[in-house]
Amino acid sequence: MRLAIGDVHGRDFWKHYIEEDFTKFYFVGDYFDSYDLPFIRQYRNFRELCEMARKDRRIKLCLGNHDYHYLGNVPYQQYSGYQDKHFYDIYQILEQNMDLLKVVYVTEDHYIISHAGVSAWFMKRMKGAGYIAIEDINKAFTENRSILIFNGQNPFGDDITQSPIWIRPHSLEKQPVSGYHQIVGHTPTEAIRTVSLPDKKRKTITITYIDTYDTESIHRF
Repeated sequence: MRLAIGDVHGRDFWKHYIEEDFTKFYFVGDYFDSYDLPFIRQYRNFRELCEMARKDRRIKLCLGNHDYHYLGNVPYQQYSGYQDKHFYDIYQILEQNMDLLKVVYVTEDHYIISHAGVSAWFMKRMKGAGYIAIEDINKAFTENRSILIFNGQNPFGDDITQSPIWIRPHSLEKQPVSGYHQIVGHTPTEAIRTVSLPDKKRKTITITYIDTYDTESIHRF
């Protein structure tokens, strides 16, 4: 059994599930920028997650947009909830643990786990730059962190050109990657929900949205 949990934003409800019998436990990012928790709780929660991920390689951490805007070597951007007074502390602990943070994870049974989702448009852009496989997004990011920058015309990120840390459900469903199921957070939903879509090969693919901020749910797959 694999587990996936939505945006934690400093909360530690993941501890309710850590003792379950799982083969992988995916966190889809956004470890900071809580609207109601003090910075020190966010910081300690992320530090504890990283310590556990180093001890237990079944725990997999994705990068979210509310983590990205604290990193070095990225164009200057600040999203909602940005904690300018604590910028350096967050920047430092993120950079110290960048070896644990991936943009995407891809399973053998064709699931993509990321913060917001991978569009066909984004993969076309990656292939044009020589990154063929979906996993290559991680390599592209290490070579150029700017590939995840906020872009497009919509101020909320609802654009097929957006990256895997920013694209919104409407745009993702317009151009999903063919042949893969996706599990994403980023856009809050009242309960975990799965959308079924036809792909180019006339098969059914799914996108499961797991950022249930208020209900603190877990997705098992």
